Amino acid sequence: MQRFIRQTILPNFGNEAQQKLLNSKVLVIGAGGLGCPCLQYLVSSGIGEIGIVDGDNIDISNLQRQILFTTNDIGKNKAASAKDKLNDIHPSTKINSFPIFIDEKNASEIISKYDVVVDCTDDFKTRYLINDVCVELSKPLIFGANYQFEGQVAVFKMDDLKINLRDIFPTPPKQAIRCEEAGALGAVLGILGSVQALETIKLITKQEDCLHNEILYLNVIKYETVKIKITKKMPDIRYLMSGKTIINLNVEEFKGKINNPLVQLIDVRNETELPKVDFECIQIPLPTLKENIHLLNKEKEIVLFCHVGIRSLEAVELLQDEFDFQKVSHLKGGVVKYFSMK
Repeated sequence: MQRFIRQTILPNFGNEAQQKLLNSKVLVIGAGGLGCPCLQYLVSSGIGEIGIVDGDNIDISNLQRQILFTTNDIGKNKAASAKDKLNDIHPSTKINSFPIFIDEKNASEIISKYDVVVDCTDDFKTRYLINDVCVELSKPLIFGANYQFEGQVAVFKMDDLKINLRDIFPTPPKQAIRCEEAGALGAVLGILGSVQALETIKLITKQEDCLHNEILYLNVIKYETVKIKITKKMPDIRYLMSGKTIINLNVEEFKGKINNPLVQLIDVRNETELPKVDFECIQIPLPTLKENIHLLNKEKEIVLFCHVGIRSLEAVELLQDEFDFQKVSHLKGGVVKYFSMK
């Protein structure tokens, strides 16, 4: 136990929590930008058994963010290579490598063998498959996703009502942009993967204040976060943040604003971001909003949107605080939510 002395002396942790980690089995699906830092911290913490699922091979473009791998690993399978590297970190952790892609044929068999599942994948089809199998098998799921300088981490405990990913986004979006097009910064993925590892450790050791059926949105440019409780019927919520009322529109409410002559729809994403919307709007990227404030009509209702709702929330606060806009709201969940419900 000397290896773990720095964490066992933590308040409310101790040898009892450490023993829970040693007795646990965690499955990490995806050994990429999220999976690499997540796996390193899980192994280092003393998880007893870890499964790694990834059918992809290492490419030179992966090395900038997938920090387990080196130039000598190019061409090797990610799951197999990760196992070799992690064995050097903590040889006592049993590591099972699955050098395959998870699919409808193997998902249930693999997931059933583990106590907790960590989704570090990067495509919607796989995310929903993992989610649905975890619901069926009542397996806790730690979800993570990244888009440029934004990210999301959610914990679905699958107890009681089995709240899950489909309670946020009922169906996958018809269009999605991957990091090959949007770009990805390794340090951002490192933060998100570390948060996934931390929430896994907190869940296993039964720490207080876990993200229990909550989703955490992070904007790492300004280090701003929003944490939202997930319910079976996500309400049309108005919640207080920093003492201000933020008006969140659900998709149906947002659709009612489209083509309304009394409303200005503002897309605060960058010009190159996908998916493109199928309605008229003004595109003003968030970093240029101040200098283009003259394009907004205070006599109209201003409705902002972005990819997942983080930048549009920031834009609402900017318009309220610095420009005294009164009739301003944003689309909760962004265009990801909008396209998922079309």
